[in-house]
Amino acid sequence: MLRAIERAPADPRVALAVGALVQALFLGLVAFAVTLPFLVLRRGYVWAASLVTALLLAFLVLDSFIHASLGFHVNGLVLAVAMQASAIGETGLRREEVMEIAALGAVVLGLDVWAGTWVLRRFATPRGPWRWVLVLLLLWGGERVATAYLLFSAGESVQAAATILPLQPPVRMNRLLATLTGRPASAGLRFGATPHAGTSAAKVAPSEIHFSRRPDVVVLLAESLRADFFTPEIMPLMSRRAEGGTAFLRHYSAASSTDYSLFSLFYSLDAQRRDAVMGAGQTPLLFPVLRENGYRVALLAASSVDWMGLKDTVFRDVRDGLITNYEGKHRVKDAAMLEDARRILRETPLDQPLFLFVFFVGTHFNYDYPPRAAVFSPAWDGKGSLSATRIPAEELRARAQNAAYEVDLKIDELLSEMETIRVNPPLIIFSSDHGEEFREHGRVGHGSDVSSSQLHVPMVIIDGQLPPGRVDTLTGHIDVVPTLFSLLGDRHDPVLFGDGASMLTPDPTRYLLATVGWEPRYALIGQSLKVVFGPAQPGTLITDPDDRPLLDASSRFADEVPRLLRRLRDSGSAPTSPSPSPASP
Repeated sequence: MLRAIERAPADPRVALAVGALVQALFLGLVAFAVTLPFLVLRRGYVWAASLVTALLLAFLVLDSFIHASLGFHVNGLVLAVAMQASAIGETGLRREEVMEIAALGAVVLGLDVWAGTWVLRRFATPRGPWRWVLVLLLLWGGERVATAYLLFSAGESVQAAATILPLQPPVRMNRLLATLTGRPASAGLRFGATPHAGTSAAKVAPSEIHFSRRPDVVVLLAESLRADFFTPEIMPLMSRRAEGGTAFLRHYSAASSTDYSLFSLFYSLDAQRRDAVMGAGQTPLLFPVLRENGYRVALLAASSVDWMGLKDTVFRDVRDGLITNYEGKHRVKDAAMLEDARRILRETPLDQPLFLFVFFVGTHFNYDYPPRAAVFSPAWDGKGSLSATRIPAEELRARAQNAAYEVDLKIDELLSEMETIRVNPPLIIFSSDHGEEFREHGRVGHGSDVSSSQLHVPMVIIDGQLPPGRVDTLTGHIDVVPTLFSLLGDRHDPVLFGDGASMLTPDPTRYLLATVGWEPRYALIGQSLKVVFGPAQPGTLITDPDDRPLLDASSRFADEVPRLLRRLRDSGSAPTSPSPSPASP
């Protein structure tokens, strides 16, 4: 808690500390509510209530250690791991040491129970406690509202500090408060107020990274494009280009929502770190490194990155090169974005390398496209968002496929013009921010689950330094920055950049951590195993990476516990000596 408060701006720290005290009182109230059923014991209530309260306190202490180590509160995955015999070995403790710790814990628990019984007998009163219960509930409710105001006025680092203790639901009121105050929500990036504002989240300075080659780089993202849409039938032109590049067949976004996904893509960090890192004002390593190496940085986003706050956070260092907030239908936005891209290609001197990021929105709901792309039918007409809940899934898919067909045409137009104007072939990275569901699990869209349809996305890299092929080993968005740096000649260990690894030497034993983003629902995705967990998930859901049930799920999970625990404990550090799995021709 203290570390999280220290990362917040100076102004709200006292308020956050007071709020932490109120949260602790609320947890005490929860403990009181849990003991109420034991009132039937009459005289035995004192001992029962003291024991239950002591156990809850011990649980909170354990939860604090787990949160400090893994970044998560106790959840179904943590409990499932703890039940495995190999879990103790992963802590590095000998069995004798575990027994000593357990004995010490039992003594402390006994003393806690004795102290509780003494306090209850010493301060017992015939008057009911309900007045104090009401006061504490109102106080806690007021604290949640006050935290929402601090979040509005001081930025996301407040959210990270205000949800450290368990059972503290996040409350956001930015739109309401913006309406009432007439000013926008703070991005939390006030230099001099936020201690880490403006500093890189990486462990290496941008000036230390030097490229031995400087080709143009173009990063193409298609909004909400799932992996199984990248086929010769749906996207024939880009599929043909991909034959000369490397396709990563098991590539996953770090989140099923754009805000968190782009955070991981540019920061090379797990998406669950977003609130703490961006709230502290830390910036991606990528953009200052590109400028240190002489690149012009231009970012075009027809899928607006302004409303999500990305303009003032992820893209803060390159706002002068960012164009977003295009107007009109999706296909009109994409067309206007291409005009800006053409202008940038013509304006940039041929002797200056160009980094061009292009984010297409045409494949986002309601999947807009012109008549030339009406290839798949029957397709939903796109009229009325509510009507999509009643339209057959096949018609929704057909419309989304037509939108992908149109984006494919536009991508090919851009790349063809780039090859003509810039002469030398660029390094091309093609992917999506996340996937999309079409009622595979009862939903339409994204940002609602960590399912394969919402996370599994295409990934293609086309570069003269990379032999054509297909890689069937797990890769993710957190790997894009270290892979790009490696292709450009940098030799730093990717562990210095964040949580990712180079896709040029993928590790088949690793696990990727993915999240919904807006709610605490997570998945650890491996080469052949997937574990879904979080407060909203009762227990753990163990499947294969495509969400299919496994007959031997329990035994597989038991075998993988050491790797799962290390993945969480090490905060996703890239492996120092990954097992190579080069592209196969």
